[in-house]
Amino acid sequence: MMYSMKTVAALVAIVSGSASAFTFAPTAMPNTISQLERQSRHLPPLVSFVTHIPSSTTTVMLASDSSTEETAGSIDLLGEVDAIFATVDKNGDGQISLEELRAHLVEEMGYTQDYTEYLFASIDTDSDGTISKEELKFAFYNFEALSMYMTFGIGGADITNRSSFKNLALKSSSAIDPEARDKLMLDDLADLIFDIIDTDKSGEITKEELQTHFESVTSKLATAKGEDSATDAQAQDYVQTMFATLDVDKDGGICREEVRTAFQKYDFKLLARTFGLRVYRTAEV
Repeated sequence: MMYSMKTVAALVAIVSGSASAFTFAPTAMPNTISQLERQSRHLPPLVSFVTHIPSSTTTVMLASDSSTEETAGSIDLLGEVDAIFATVDKNGDGQISLEELRAHLVEEMGYTQDYTEYLFASIDTDSDGTISKEELKFAFYNFEALSMYMTFGIGGADITNRSSFKNLALKSSSAIDPEARDKLMLDDLADLIFDIIDTDKSGEITKEELQTHFESVTSKLATAKGEDSATDAQAQDYVQTMFATLDVDKDGGICREEVRTAFQKYDFKLLARTFGLRVYRTAEV
C-alpha cells in the first residue's frame, strides 16, 4: 500500500495542528501512594484525576493488547498503537469513524475540526469512511511515529505546536537506527515538560513558575468547561506537594534532572497528566 503525496504531506504536517484548551487538569502528586489516595478523595473534580500513582520499576510497562517489556527509560511508540486505537474506537466495533476521531482529537487533544478531517482523510487510505487498526499502525510505522504518538497519545496540540517538540521530531526522524525512530526516551518527554514550565530558561523550576503553570492549565480547563478556576489554596497545595515530591535535594527549586528522575520512578502517563498534559485514557490510566 502506498500513500499519495497529499497523504505524505498531511502526515508530515501532524506537528502543525492548532491548539485549544487543556482537557486534563493536574493534581498534586504526594510523596506516598497512601497520601495521594487520601487527598484525591477530597479534591474537587477540577484538580483530581487519579486515585493512585503506581511507582514504576526500571523497566517501563505500557498498556497494550498484549503486555510487552520495553527498553528501560523509553516508550515503544509502535507498541502503543493498539491501546490508542481502543481508546479512540469508543463503540468498540474495530473501526474509527470520523465522529470518533473528532471526539478524540478535538475534545481530548485540542486540535481543530478542519485539521482532524484532513488527518482522517489521510489515514483512511482505502477511503471507506473509517480508519482500521491496520491503517493506524501503517501511519505510525511509515511516517513520524513520534509525531503520531504525541498527536493521538500524550500532549496533543499543546505540545506539537511548540518549537522544542518540532526539534525533537526532526532529531527522531533523522536517527540512523530505525528502532530509535520508533521510541520516545522518557528523558526527552521530561525535558519537554520542564521547558514548558521553566519560562525564564534559568535551568530551574521555581515555586512561582510551577504555580503560574498550574493556574494556566486549570484556567483553560475551567474556560472550556464553564467551571470556576482553581482557588489560590488549591494552587498553593499543588505547588507545595509537587515540590515536596520532586525537589529531592530540597534546595527550593526543581532542576531538569529531578524531573527526569521522576519520569523514571513514576508511571509516565499519570505523571504527565499531573503536569497538565493531555493524555489518552485507557482502562489502566
